[in-house]
Amino acid sequence: MAIVNEAHRLLSEIDIKAGIKNFRKRRYEDFFLNYRSSMRDVYELFNTLYREVEDKEVKEEKMNAAALDIVSWAKNTYESTIWLNREQKLIDMQCMMVFYVFPGILSNSNEEDRLMTDIITAQWKSAFPKSNISAATFDEINGGFKDSIFGLALADIFKKK
Repeated sequence: MAIVNEAHRLLSEIDIKAGIKNFRKRRYEDFFLNYRSSMRDVYELFNTLYREVEDKEVKEEKMNAAALDIVSWAKNTYESTIWLNREQKLIDMQCMMVFYVFPGILSNSNEEDRLMTDIITAQWKSAFPKSNISAATFDEINGGFKDSIFGLALADIFKKK
């Protein structure tokens, strides 16, 4: 198995409805960890690529091919969706990329992970010029859920008296 033919699974094998439903403060971490665990073999292919390919140009070429695998799958899915639902499909796929795929890649803890997400982002922008997605880590996303309203801690507001 090569990452070039498997990378699209990071997006194709996620349940979009469940991904959106679980993008909540109390559910995100568990859903993300389950998703990450289910894609363990794909992430290991990234690690293998990073470890085994010494030549920088060859490594970047393979990383570009892996990114193209993801973006091509998304583009084909977008184009095969009836025109009435295309924009929603694109929004849903972009959410999955930002909420799960990018944080999953970045949690590999390799220095090449950021380069990989940058390559995917550039190819995504090329395939979908009106889109503007960027990568963030799991901790950045999970830390972004609101814990307060108007400076008052939600736990204090809703605690039983």
